[in-house]
Amino acid sequence: MAKEKNTKNTAEPKFPLIYLVPLIAVLAIIPLIVHMYKYDTGLTKYASFQGPSTTYDFFLHSKMTWLLFILALCIFILAYMIFAAEIPAVWNKQLLPLVIYCALTFISALASTDIGYSFSGIYEQFESVWILMGYGILVYYAFYVISSEAALKRLMPWFVGGIVVMGVIGILQALSHDLYSYRWFQKLFIVPSNATQNFKFKFNFEPGRVYLSLYNPNYVGFYVALVVPVLLALLLHTKKILFKIGYGLLALVMLFCLFASQSRAGIVALIISCFIMLLCMRRVFLKNWLVTTITIGLVAVVFIGVNVMNHGILIDRMKSMFSTSAETHPLESILTGEDVTVTYNKQTLHITTTTDDDENTTFTLKDSSNKNVAYSEKEDSIVITDTRFPFTLTAINEQKFKGFGVKIDDKTWYFSNRLKQGDSRYYAKGAGSSLVLLTNHEKSLKFLEEHYHFANMRGYIWARTLPLLKKYFFLGSGPDTFTIAFPNDDFVGLYNSGHDQEIISRPHCMYLQIAVQTGVPSLIAFLIFFGWYIISSLRLYWKQSYESYMSKIGVGILASVIGYLILALTNDSCIAVSPIFWVLTGIGLAINRQLKKASVHAS
Repeated sequence: MAKEKNTKNTAEPKFPLIYLVPLIAVLAIIPLIVHMYKYDTGLTKYASFQGPSTTYDFFLHSKMTWLLFILALCIFILAYMIFAAEIPAVWNKQLLPLVIYCALTFISALASTDIGYSFSGIYEQFESVWILMGYGILVYYAFYVISSEAALKRLMPWFVGGIVVMGVIGILQALSHDLYSYRWFQKLFIVPSNATQNFKFKFNFEPGRVYLSLYNPNYVGFYVALVVPVLLALLLHTKKILFKIGYGLLALVMLFCLFASQSRAGIVALIISCFIMLLCMRRVFLKNWLVTTITIGLVAVVFIGVNVMNHGILIDRMKSMFSTSAETHPLESILTGEDVTVTYNKQTLHITTTTDDDENTTFTLKDSSNKNVAYSEKEDSIVITDTRFPFTLTAINEQKFKGFGVKIDDKTWYFSNRLKQGDSRYYAKGAGSSLVLLTNHEKSLKFLEEHYHFANMRGYIWARTLPLLKKYFFLGSGPDTFTIAFPNDDFVGLYNSGHDQEIISRPHCMYLQIAVQTGVPSLIAFLIFFGWYIISSLRLYWKQSYESYMSKIGVGILASVIGYLILALTNDSCIAVSPIFWVLTGIGLAINRQLKKASVHAS
């Protein structure tokens, strides 16, 4: 009995839960928050902005608010642990590029094209400078707090609990029973009590498509890529059969959600990251070859099942992921100024108008040789009879708009030189009452210019984003200002690429997002930080025997980080999932530190 008592006394004490609260909140709670927020975008001051003046947010602003609170809590707990509890601060030279990245981000915010948005967050983003720098705080906090296996073991069940809740939400959405579509759930959790009694909303996702609580189905790919490798690591470590079954089923549920979200990039990224994990843990997987074979078989069954449920859409989308033929667009450009200049099938038409006192409009049409272009008059419009320009023009003399419309193919474009006092130039009509001067925009890579629909219509966005790097090379346009920096006044490009009536608020590539918003030097610092982490981790985990809990979780987190970074080639940083990525990175660094320390002691 005495011996038993002594064993209990020497057992490792539980790690204080209070220190883990910020990490638990980021990994398991904040991603689940969905709450209505009504706000004024403030962007109508920009003529090219085609969005609403007042709108609603459900997925991002509430997450931002709570994350800011958690970041403040991180700073408070760090101060307490270092100065009051006298737990020494820790440092690793690998953190230096991250410090440089955060410093450049803050300098970029001070030099921002719109400093207000850089510090408060913008429409459809809400990743202000405080959030971007906060990611660095999360990395350091996790690196500092996860100082032992006991800390990691106490944190992981909370993370798994959050994944379980996400899994339930995802299964219901896949089965066309989206919780967020139910009025009782909206009133209970989403719509604030001061909203109108009859307020109703519906998210624009087709039944059966999974988006979880993450704003967009694409971010389901991010989430699953982050959690599945960790679940596999837990499955491989536990000796209890019920836990093995539980982790295995939860991983399959996450894969089911991924397939039902139709995130093709998520599937590719997860395959690559899990393959890297398999290579690092090759001896473990070979030792457990039966479990490995069964797992691969079950994944294939889930994929086929979801594909059949959705009438073959998964395989069709995978086939078309990067297959696109070169495009030609008859409408090449529209320029406004002294006249309206339309280039169509390499032929140029110049349009000017005169309006008499009785508001009768006369059109003058000239080609590139300054020759008159023939047309015939109808009751309320004119039709160009010259076959080079199959357009219809209509004069508009209404109280809200005085100008004319030009119907080209399936779209009517509106212009006026009568709505700005003292300015006789022609403007294109944008959203609401906005008037936009249409100018030439710098071209990009030839391939992208000929493949606007490449990578699910990202080709055009990348084509217009790359030229921005020259303008914003050193300090960027400022955190959260991509919407302002992007040429949303390229009406013809937006039309030809299928983005007509849209606001391009993100480049659909995290690396371009960083380069444009906070500058190319900040992107270099970012890449050095993660490149250093990945290379040092691969060296560490290639030689591991994987007998310890920390080594298995560490390689799982490495796979998660790699999967996220691959996905970031075609998706942006988003406050819905990015905090999880940064926390896992900090935990990964902490585990690496502990494993290296243990290796030194062992030798």
